[in-house]
Formats: sequence, structure tokens, C-alpha cells
Amino acid sequence: MRTHRFKLPVIVALTLISQVWTKPLLPPAFANAPVQTLVNLPDLVEKVLPGVVNISTTTVIEQRFSGMDDFMNFWGIPSEYKSSSLGTGFLLDKDGYVMTNNHVIENATEVVVTLQDKRQLEARIVGKDARMDLALLKLRTETGSVPPRLIPVPFGDSDAVRIAEPVFAVGNPFGLQHTVTTGIISAKNRTIGVGPFDNFLQTDASINPGNSGGPLFNFKGEVIGINTMIFSKTGQSGGLGFAIPANEAKAILGDLKKYGRVPRPWLGVRIQTVTPQLARVYQLPVREGVVIYGMVRGAPAVESGLKNGDIITQVNGAPVKETLEMERELLRQKPKSAIQLTVQRGPRALKVQVQLEELPRQIDELPQGVL
Repeated sequence: MRTHRFKLPVIVALTLISQVWTKPLLPPAFANAPVQTLVNLPDLVEKVLPGVVNISTTTVIEQRFSGMDDFMNFWGIPSEYKSSSLGTGFLLDKDGYVMTNNHVIENATEVVVTLQDKRQLEARIVGKDARMDLALLKLRTETGSVPPRLIPVPFGDSDAVRIAEPVFAVGNPFGLQHTVTTGIISAKNRTIGVGPFDNFLQTDASINPGNSGGPLFNFKGEVIGINTMIFSKTGQSGGLGFAIPANEAKAILGDLKKYGRVPRPWLGVRIQTVTPQLARVYQLPVREGVVIYGMVRGAPAVESGLKNGDIITQVNGAPVKETLEMERELLRQKPKSAIQLTVQRGPRALKVQVQLEELPRQIDELPQGVL
């Protein structure tokens, strides 16, 4: 092995050259910036790995063909078959609560969770919310007790996450358990057109099928997001992964535990974004807001005195310029709470108080597009 020995004058010269060339390259704003302590990533990963779990589900699917029962029975064709899928989750506490994506366990008749130490435990679905695509599970042993030696992982503050902050994901892509990938936060508050909770953290940490429901960690070992989908033309990671911010998951955790769902309010109206073209054709008095063009009989909007043609411009003082903003403001409220709408009715601006009700659970019976 060759060893290079530098004489002292050479070392001094190199130091001087380094000082000469580095100072002009650093902008004044960074001159006094604190030096970030390097994280020992292997030690950090080793600490959080026991809190990440593999989730496998079984769904029994019935297949019925009208008038074919005798034929199927004669040939021994089963009337049902089992479908299985894989996903990821993470331990919230030592009581055995696990969080994952709703689409991982949706319609599952059996859910099995595998821990890092290879223990397999049956999980009960405590609650799920399809709109935010989150679900809460609870682990129990065969005797119904809380499993021992559970190591949960902590939530972090997703609002404090910064673009370009380093992160790492842990999951079970393609069934390969506890796979670790690293990257950065590529963007925040990313809207990709999947609904009112379109507010994702975007990352280039590799996420593939099987990662769904798994944690996205910051370099403190805190869960800042729940990996939920990817953008890809091949079905595999293309460097565009999306995670539900941890703060949004924390906000509904209590409801999932208490009700098994997330009670949400509704107005009972159909609305449309006011566009310049719409305002011009119908000679609307304002150029921004959402116009009511349909109402459900007996809904909170009708009871409050709102009318077709009213243009909602604010909710509790927050301006709304499009239907998605209106839906987001509404879903920040709780059922039975009261909200104040600023409404333009012809030439008059009105303040309308609305007592919200819980969104009916028979979602399929609601007309499409009703808030």
C-alpha cells in the first residue's frame, strides 16, 4: 500500500489556495450558516426498521353467472376465489396500532402483518377513510393480548419539511421486505388531481408496488409522510413518488379510533367555478367564486336560506375561487359546526350562517358532485 507524505509547506499552500477559492464562491447569506451535523444513516435505519411492517391481505371474490350454477357445479368450477395483495404499514404505538393506506386493505377479509423479527400477527381493521386513503389496524396475538416487543416510530411535523430535505422510505416493494431507498423532498403541496385532499409531498426516493402505506422518514427518524402512489408510465418507480403529509394523518387518527371512519360535513349543493366566460355569458356580479346551480332537498344549504344562483366567495373569511378550494374549506370543518359564508346574490353581498350536518353515510345515494 502506497502512502503519500506531504511536506509542511505544501500543506500550508493547499490551505491558502482552499481559502482563496472558497470564499468568493460562497454568497454572503451562507457565510455564517451553521454546519449541519452529518447523520449516520445506517444507525438511523437500524433504529426505525422494527417499526415498519409488511401487510398481506386476502379478499374472497364471488363469481356468479346467471343460469350457470348447475354447469359450474357439474364441472367443479368454484363460485368464489381468493385474491391477495401486499403493502406496507408502520407501528404507531405499543398498543399495536398500525397505519397504512386504505387501498392496501380495502375489501380484505383477512389481514396479516409481518414484523421485522418475522412474527406474523392477524390484524383487525379499526377504521378506514377512502377519501384520504388511510386505514388504521390493530394487532393482537392468538389469545387477544397486545403483542410484546413492539417498537413504534414517531410522527414528525410535515409542515416543517423543506424542499430538497433528504428523506428515506422503507417498504416492501414487490414483496421484498424492509427495503430502504433514499432521496429528497422534490416538492410540497403537490396537486395531482385525485380529490380535495390533493396535498402531497413529492419525493424522488424510489417507491414501487408494495411500498403503499409505508413511512417516509426525515433524517431524524420521524415519519413525515405515508407513501401512497407513484407517477409512472411503466408501473414502476420513475422518480415521482407521492406521500400523504403526516400532519393530515394525525388529524384524522382520533376519528378512526373512535368512529372507525372520519365524520365529515356537507352543505348539500352543486357548485361550479365562476370563470370569466361564465360571468360574461350570465352577467354575473362577480368574477371569482363558486356559483350554486343545484340543491338537495332538506340539506343544510336549503335550511340556511341559500338559493340557486348564489355565488359563494368566502368561507369563514377565507376566499374561495374554485370548487376544490370550497371543498377543502368545507372539509376542514366538523359536523354540527356553524360556518359563515359570504354570498353574492345579485347586487347584494350577504353573510349567511350555515349549521353543517354530517355527510350521509349512504354516499351512493347522493347525486354526483354534491358537497
